[in-house]
Amino acid sequence: MSTKIPIEELLRWRVAKAETDAPPAPRAARLLEMARPWWEIWPERFQSFVERLGGIQVAYGHAMAEPGQARTGHPVPTLIVCAVEELETSVRVLYINVRDGRLRLRFQLDAGAVQDQESFEVTFVSDKPERPLLSAAAILSLESEYCIDTELCEELAHRWEQLKVTDRMPFRLILRSDKDVG
Repeated sequence: MSTKIPIEELLRWRVAKAETDAPPAPRAARLLEMARPWWEIWPERFQSFVERLGGIQVAYGHAMAEPGQARTGHPVPTLIVCAVEELETSVRVLYINVRDGRLRLRFQLDAGAVQDQESFEVTFVSDKPERPLLSAAAILSLESEYCIDTELCEELAHRWEQLKVTDRMPFRLILRSDKDVG
């Protein structure tokens, strides 16, 4: 026995079923809370990370460069925060471009840092005064580089549009693992 039901009727039934099975939407206050950056939710933790970032010393001398790094720029002090450890290191900026209000950045972690992490939430922290500038996702590429492609506010876009890989970067980085619990 074959019963023909119009596809529109099946789709309406499926939508109605999905709506009844779905959990209720979060309240507006919860949505606003979820949209707040982590440094506003945990200001003490952010401040302790900034203090650690300020203490990271990186070598800028050409004699310290490893073979194959001659065309990369200055190391950028970086704190990697994972669920079980925090690691002070630096990254090498391999590519930076700011155009039409978008930042495109590629970087490589220095040897000894966490190399198998597929992604990080990257918080850019200004040097002076030490404050958060923005947060963006960095995705690991096949070439073992992390790539960021994000919008910038007009002020940062204007200040950073002339940056080159060989310039000293006006920021430090906090890399948070998606496995970081808070």
